[in-house]
Amino acid sequence: MTTPTKRRRTKKRRPGFFEKNKLLITVLVGTALALVSLVFLARLQEEPKQPVVSPVTKSTVDYTGMVHAEVDSMLMAMALGPESIQRDLDHSPARYSVAAEFPTPDLIAGFEKKLRTIPGDYSVRLREANSLTVEKSRQTQIVIHFTSPLPELPAGPLVTIIMDDLGRSALTAEVLVSFPEQVTFAVLPGEPHAVQVAEIAHAAGHEVMLHVPMEPQGYPAVNPGDDALFVAQSDAEIRRRFDLLLARVPYVTGTNNHMGSRFTEDARALSPVMESLREKGFFFIDSRTTGQSKVTEVAHRFGVPTMNRDVFLDNVAEVSSIVREIKRLQSKARSQGTAIGICHPYPETLEALRRELPEMRDRGITVVPVSVLLQKQASISGAIERAQ
Repeated sequence: MTTPTKRRRTKKRRPGFFEKNKLLITVLVGTALALVSLVFLARLQEEPKQPVVSPVTKSTVDYTGMVHAEVDSMLMAMALGPESIQRDLDHSPARYSVAAEFPTPDLIAGFEKKLRTIPGDYSVRLREANSLTVEKSRQTQIVIHFTSPLPELPAGPLVTIIMDDLGRSALTAEVLVSFPEQVTFAVLPGEPHAVQVAEIAHAAGHEVMLHVPMEPQGYPAVNPGDDALFVAQSDAEIRRRFDLLLARVPYVTGTNNHMGSRFTEDARALSPVMESLREKGFFFIDSRTTGQSKVTEVAHRFGVPTMNRDVFLDNVAEVSSIVREIKRLQSKARSQGTAIGICHPYPETLEALRRELPEMRDRGITVVPVSVLLQKQASISGAIERAQ
């Protein structure tokens, strides 16, 4: 009997790591290849960097300096000494104050011709009777203000008589220029004969002022006119209106206030007025229609020459009363050295002046324009400063 043979069981071999994780490894390898391919393709598509080129520095031309050089060239052609020219180049617009007669038309034409050769659209404009402006693309860059050399100061007490409210009648102007002594004309810009009156005064050698309408305390019951300056207006609007008023009257060298008891009490409202006057080289005479006026304070802050009215000559429109006030004005001049009287073109005032003006010089009083009074004030102030 045969014994049955037993079969041996073959042991199953365990799969290796790679066989066991074949799928995972395949996925990882595929992913890695895909990432490498993407990076490679991205680098192929990346634009090569351009080399950095340093900017070429262009030499800048000082056109402003060229313009100032032409201004100096024109002034040199007028044979002026350095003491006749004051430069204020730190403000905008820059300013030249020149103690000389206004340049001739030929000189101005030559100056403008040279400016037009400078890039920047430069031009020259007659701003007032005694000022030129240099403009760039119609924007003012430089103001050149000319003032005629003042005569030597007269000895003894000086008086200025300002006639307000002129411009309504050319006949009144003709009467005033017939007087033996110079009355200063203060012309209201809104009057129908304002330009004609200024021309008559200038032709006769009289000083012309702009009589600036300003807001009074009694407004609107007391109305200075639609073109007046009001405290409710912005600085820009006050400046715009004031410059327009100045442009209406030729030969103006300074201003005083018409009414203005409210306006002259407001330092903020006065500031754009004084800024304009400083640019033009003009003065401001305070008519003193209020005891709270800020004119002197603000004018000094802006460097604008200023003085105050001493006497209103014709508050009472009677000849005898006006004569008394004229004599009071003379007394003030003797005690102070100078005095300013303000009056109006009433028939009574004209008659009182006709009587009294011829006698003033015999009494040792000289009637002069406002600018001469300001010159004397400046000389006295300078002497005091030197003494200190």
